[in-house]
Amino acid sequence: MKYLFYKTGLVLLLVVLVQTSCDKYLDVNTDPNRVTAVSLSSLLPTAIEGLSTAHYQIAFTSGQASHQIDSYFGYYEEFTMTSAWTTLYLRCMNNLTQLIDQAEESNAPHYVGVGKVLMAASLGLATDTWESAPYSEALQGSENLTPAYDSQEALYTQIDRLLSDAINSLQAPSSVFSPGDDDLIYDGDLDSWLKAANALKARYNLHLMKKGGNYASNALTAAGAGFSSNADDMQLTYNPVNKNPWHITPALANNTGNLSITHAGFFIDLLRDNNDPRLPVLADKGGNTEYYGLTSYDPDDDASTVDFTEDTWHSRESAPVLMCTYAELKFIEAEAALPTDAPRAYSAYLAGINASMEKFGIDAMAATDYLMSGAVAADANSLTLGHIMREKYIALFLNPEVWVDMRRQGYSTGIYTGLFIPDQNNGPAQRAQYPQSEFNRNGTEVNKVKKGFTETMWRDQ
Repeated sequence: MKYLFYKTGLVLLLVVLVQTSCDKYLDVNTDPNRVTAVSLSSLLPTAIEGLSTAHYQIAFTSGQASHQIDSYFGYYEEFTMTSAWTTLYLRCMNNLTQLIDQAEESNAPHYVGVGKVLMAASLGLATDTWESAPYSEALQGSENLTPAYDSQEALYTQIDRLLSDAINSLQAPSSVFSPGDDDLIYDGDLDSWLKAANALKARYNLHLMKKGGNYASNALTAAGAGFSSNADDMQLTYNPVNKNPWHITPALANNTGNLSITHAGFFIDLLRDNNDPRLPVLADKGGNTEYYGLTSYDPDDDASTVDFTEDTWHSRESAPVLMCTYAELKFIEAEAALPTDAPRAYSAYLAGINASMEKFGIDAMAATDYLMSGAVAADANSLTLGHIMREKYIALFLNPEVWVDMRRQGYSTGIYTGLFIPDQNNGPAQRAQYPQSEFNRNGTEVNKVKKGFTETMWRDQ
């Protein structure tokens, strides 16, 4: 995958966009026409970098709800994820609206297609984090300063439509302009964007399986047209100049005494108890003789024994932020196929584990030993949803999708064996609360859709 590289012009663009847009009252309604001379090749990398940042920001908090990571400062309370809201609306959807409009006006369907894939992913993060969100009436600048919030059901319909439109646009036989080195993910490879669009279609159909209908079969159809190897992963790779955000916080911050979060005890125990060869790659002993995880809800836990270092896979300075991967797609296929086609589910399940092992650079013999161990289902007849979700939980470390999965599965301890959710918030986190800036700016509309922190989303009912 391509390394993140900011040209001088892009840096200046970011400065302009931030300086002209970062008023707390303009989270949703920054005028998309404010910067009128911005080229498609400048808008695209800005939106990609924003989407990667939003994944990091949401995972930093949602990972505590799913207990992949825990905080040094105690168990989480109600959260808003204000920074992620601002990133999604200002740096992602605002720029993507302008990109799509300009591309359509310029007869550049290839840019339209890429823009709509990114818009679908941005909108997916928004609804999976807050549920209802402004979209159909938003991103219109001064034409509508108080947009209504679309329901989650409506937003999922929009996501599917965006991805279908993107697939059509990406297959256009000609385009006046097409992405190239401004595409920080696939370097202008439209076939890869087609696979990404289908992988995301599979993801969002899987999310709605509780709603019945054809969502499971739709997920399987889309999965078949999605990623075929780790080389297809939708990710943004950083470098020593533009460092991976996990490298900055928590890795560097923790190592200088500015503690924030680290690996959770539940996550570490899950790997250690099954002799998982990914443990020394995903975690660090931090100078101890054993691997330890933090238990944030236990005031007696010795936080000094844990560490999130610069050497763990996700927090290296040049590590990628993984947005959608081949491993995830195979676990989507496994879950969707399990009720009706156990052999297909089992094959996809094993492929997902192997993809994860390869992604993290695990020795082939160690990976084979793990696959032959009691931790892995021995055959299709013994495969359970618990097997699939446990392996997906590990493979998607530090990805917001893990929180989506846990909520879809009702935080089930029958599926996530050993999971413990204390009663400190009167139940597990089901959503982020809306930022205070939204209540200040658009309070009438926000109050129509606000729900309790532990109230189940429409998607999961």
